[in-house]
Amino acid sequence: MCNYCSNVKELEIFSPKDYEQTIEYIKELINKEGFIFVEGTCEVGEQKKNGLWVADVIHHIIKCPKCGQEFFCAVNTYRGGGSLKKRS
Repeated sequence: MCNYCSNVKELEIFSPKDYEQTIEYIKELINKEGFIFVEGTCEVGEQKKNGLWVADVIHHIIKCPKCGQEFFCAVNTYRGGGSLKKRS
Protein backbone atom coordinates (compact mmCIF):
# COMPACT_ATOMS: atom_id res chain seq x y z
CA MET A 1 0.00 0.00 0.00
CA CYS A 2 1.25 3.47 -0.82
CA ASN A 3 0.31 7.03 0.13
CA TYR A 4 -2.00 7.18 -2.90
CA CYS A 5 -4.23 4.28 -1.83
CA SER A 6 -3.79 4.34 1.95
CA ASN A 7 -6.97 6.43 2.30
CA VAL A 8 -9.22 3.92 0.52
CA LYS A 9 -12.07 3.17 2.92
CA GLU A 10 -12.51 -0.46 3.91
CA LEU A 11 -16.23 -1.02 4.36
CA GLU A 12 -18.62 -3.59 5.82
CA ILE A 13 -21.76 -4.17 3.78
CA PHE A 14 -24.91 -5.02 5.69
CA SER A 15 -27.74 -4.21 3.27
CA PRO A 16 -28.45 -3.78 -0.44
CA LYS A 17 -28.34 0.00 0.10
CA ASP A 18 -24.83 -0.33 1.62
CA TYR A 19 -23.74 -2.35 -1.43
CA GLU A 20 -25.16 0.23 -3.85
CA GLN A 21 -23.27 2.98 -1.97
CA THR A 22 -20.09 0.87 -2.05
CA ILE A 23 -20.46 0.44 -5.83
CA GLU A 24 -20.75 4.23 -6.20
CA TYR A 25 -17.56 4.60 -4.12
CA ILE A 26 -15.73 2.05 -6.30
CA LYS A 27 -16.92 3.84 -9.46
CA GLU A 28 -15.56 7.09 -8.02
CA LEU A 29 -12.18 5.44 -7.31
CA ILE A 30 -12.05 4.20 -10.91
CA ASN A 31 -13.35 7.33 -12.65
CA LYS A 32 -11.79 10.07 -10.52
CA GLU A 33 -8.74 8.45 -8.90
CA GLY A 34 -7.61 6.22 -11.77
CA PHE A 35 -7.98 2.89 -9.98
CA ILE A 36 -8.00 -0.07 -12.36
CA PHE A 37 -10.83 -2.59 -12.62
CA VAL A 38 -9.13 -6.00 -12.56
CA GLU A 39 -12.03 -8.45 -12.62
CA GLY A 40 -15.47 -9.15 -11.29
CA THR A 41 -18.69 -11.05 -11.60
CA CYS A 42 -19.84 -8.14 -13.76
CA GLU A 43 -18.69 -4.66 -14.69
CA VAL A 44 -18.85 -2.15 -11.84
CA GLY A 45 -22.32 -0.62 -11.89
CA GLU A 46 -23.90 -3.52 -13.77
CA GLN A 47 -24.78 -5.64 -10.74
CA LYS A 48 -28.50 -5.68 -11.58
CA LYS A 49 -30.22 -6.83 -14.76
CA ASN A 50 -33.94 -6.24 -15.19
CA GLY A 51 -34.11 -5.23 -11.52
CA LEU A 52 -32.52 -8.47 -10.25
CA TRP A 53 -29.02 -9.17 -8.95
CA VAL A 54 -26.83 -10.83 -11.58
CA ALA A 55 -25.67 -13.49 -9.08
CA ASP A 56 -26.10 -14.60 -5.47
CA VAL A 57 -22.48 -13.64 -4.77
CA ILE A 58 -21.01 -10.67 -6.62
CA HIS A 59 -17.37 -9.60 -6.46
CA HIS A 60 -15.17 -6.86 -7.89
CA ILE A 61 -11.40 -6.37 -7.71
CA ILE A 62 -9.76 -2.99 -8.29
CA LYS A 63 -6.12 -1.99 -7.92
CA CYS A 64 -4.15 1.12 -7.14
CA PRO A 65 -2.63 2.67 -10.27
CA LYS A 66 0.54 3.62 -8.35
CA CYS A 67 1.54 0.54 -6.32
CA GLY A 68 -0.77 -2.21 -7.58
CA GLN A 69 -2.38 -2.89 -4.19
CA GLU A 70 -5.63 -4.74 -4.83
CA PHE A 71 -8.96 -4.14 -3.11
CA PHE A 72 -11.63 -6.84 -3.09
CA CYS A 73 -15.36 -6.20 -2.79
CA ALA A 74 -17.72 -9.13 -2.32
CA VAL A 75 -21.38 -9.23 -1.37
CA ASN A 76 -23.80 -12.07 -0.78
CA THR A 77 -27.04 -10.82 -2.31
CA TYR A 78 -28.96 -13.89 -1.16
CA ARG A 79 -28.09 -13.92 2.55
CA GLY A 80 -26.78 -10.39 2.90
CA GLY A 81 -23.42 -9.10 4.03
CA GLY A 82 -20.11 -8.38 2.42
CA SER A 83 -17.17 -5.99 2.47
CA LEU A 84 -14.65 -3.89 0.60
CA LYS A 85 -11.18 -4.77 1.90
CA LYS A 86 -7.53 -4.52 1.03
CA ARG A 87 -6.44 -7.80 -0.53
CA SER A 88 -3.47 -9.46 1.19
